[in-house]
Amino acid sequence: MRNEPTGGSIFSIRLGCLPLRRLIMKRIKISELIPGQTFPRRVFSPSGQKILDPQIALTETHLETLLRSGHTEVLLVADMDELVRENIVSPLPTSRLRVGASVDAGIISNAGQILLEPGQTIEQHHLDAIAASGRVFSALRRDAEERRRWIHMAEALVKDLLHHQASAERRVSCVEHDPWPKPQDASLWPSRDKLSLQREEVVEELRRLYARIEAGLHVPAAEFRSLVDELRQRLAAHPTRFTQLALLCPHKEDYLPDHAYTVAVLGMATARQLRWPIPQVEQVGLTGLLIDLGMLLVPQRIRTSTHALDEVDRSRVLQHPIFTLSLLEMVDGVEPQVRLAALQHHERENGSGYPRSLRRETICDLARVIAVADAFAAATETRSYRLPKLPYMAMEELLQAASNVTVWKPAVRALVQAVGLFPVGSFVRLSDGRVAQVIGSHPSHFDRPVVQPVNKDGAPVDQPVDLASLPNDSLTVVRAILNAAA
Repeated sequence: MRNEPTGGSIFSIRLGCLPLRRLIMKRIKISELIPGQTFPRRVFSPSGQKILDPQIALTETHLETLLRSGHTEVLLVADMDELVRENIVSPLPTSRLRVGASVDAGIISNAGQILLEPGQTIEQHHLDAIAASGRVFSALRRDAEERRRWIHMAEALVKDLLHHQASAERRVSCVEHDPWPKPQDASLWPSRDKLSLQREEVVEELRRLYARIEAGLHVPAAEFRSLVDELRQRLAAHPTRFTQLALLCPHKEDYLPDHAYTVAVLGMATARQLRWPIPQVEQVGLTGLLIDLGMLLVPQRIRTSTHALDEVDRSRVLQHPIFTLSLLEMVDGVEPQVRLAALQHHERENGSGYPRSLRRETICDLARVIAVADAFAAATETRSYRLPKLPYMAMEELLQAASNVTVWKPAVRALVQAVGLFPVGSFVRLSDGRVAQVIGSHPSHFDRPVVQPVNKDGAPVDQPVDLASLPNDSLTVVRAILNAAA
């Protein structure tokens, strides 16, 4: 294989009267690379993994990672067929790939993204990404250090983001006057069945977007913002019922798009109660939809493990915010504040979080809000290894965490205002003996929500009751209960 001269040569083979032109893969010595350098084509490792997209500047951290990678060169590649011709990868038929099967060799997408490592078990999201990719390839060379090098490249993005992120951009100022329009009549709010169907449609759209990102395909941030815009309109029209989208609709167990939607809803409701400007409320929603992209790279056996994780598996969990930052390179037009919040949303006020053990003011406000929304969402969702916690108990735990300075106290207070002390979805016993389910909340009446009386099967009976509209001593919530039959 001859090297391509500087400037990028093209050779031609004449077929009849038409020239057939093809770029030649170029091999570049790592020792000759310099920071700031860009390339017209994708940069690959010799084992077939994409390192950089076209026109992305090589940073000093990228170069340091490549110099210690053990490789002596990188490849400039126009498409995966060039790697096939060089016997670096091989086209892989996808018809026999099944959920639960283990792969012998690494699987790489048509964009050069590693989808599965050797020995990894196929999950449904892998098949989604394979379908989005169109073609996939089997790596012909085993490289035990490939993932470690990929992590180092992801860490380069972290350093670059933190270097350019001004400290002033980490704080969000409250607005003096409420910018939200007057709420609409509660009777215009959709029925529970219609609401659940609408949520399912959005979660399915998130699943499609996640698959494209995992496959290494670029997705405009506008596709996520359109979902956030719809949420903003719902929040403006029905602030007391809005959190039903997160807490009253059925959830899917251990399903990342479903969890992301819940976090976005709770985060936006919290940010509104903090009196943040509407653009920052929308940023919270966008962050919520994107924060856990990196969990796509953490095997399900780790995510759902009931046992203590070994050092390697625990490391993968702790690094998933860094994986998220790397996958966000596939989402075009994401603001630095959103990227920073995605990186920091597992940091904690007392320094007990990850991936960098940050404290208080070093954590951006967007991340602090998302941390509270994420924790409440996770606690109230079903996991394979535990039942969901009662929303009331999950809220009590968050209040205790705020008291212990683990999470940001203003965000917890705002979440209580948004969902109530008896959060939407909770079952409660009323002072007249009836059982009801909470369907709405009031920011200034934490303990007097909107409730729907139900029978033992959970079916509605009578009309909804807004406790805040009644005298304090006429009808009250006595306690939270496990379910309608309790």
